[in-house]
Amino acid sequence: MLSILDEPIQRAYMGQHIRREMIFQVLCGSCGKQFLQSMISIRTAEEIYAANSWIKQNFRKTFSVEELAEQQNMSVSAFHQKFKSAVGMGPLQCQKRLRLTEARRLMLDENSSVTDAALEVGCESVSQFIRDYRKMFSAPPKEDVQNLRRQLKAKASSGCSG
Repeated sequence: MLSILDEPIQRAYMGQHIRREMIFQVLCGSCGKQFLQSMISIRTAEEIYAANSWIKQNFRKTFSVEELAEQQNMSVSAFHQKFKSAVGMGPLQCQKRLRLTEARRLMLDENSSVTDAALEVGCESVSQFIRDYRKMFSAPPKEDVQNLRRQLKAKASSGCSG
């Protein structure tokens, strides 16, 4: 059957049919189910990657898991499960982590106040922001930033003395 592909006229006529037959045989063969599952997994990974990229670009905005699931044409539970499996945390946890990390950067690099940093990254409650920050970084924001500055200063001065 494959020898037909060596002849240009026969290949032009039968090539597409032979490809379809080969695909059919692969799908119906002993590894067909596994092949299909891997193709579905690749598509799901692309959908989750797209959702994660969207979150990274829009972490300051308020959104719901329902909206993200709808964007990917998935049920909320399937989306949440697949996202958590791929990323290691739920979509809202991912958003919170991005917000807290960016707020930390704003306070450290741009000398933003705790309140300004919290509001800048989209947090509506400064007290909740402080609780979440402390949970993630093991210290309240002001203390954490002061510690980071001391560490950076110590590294800079020890690097210059050598």
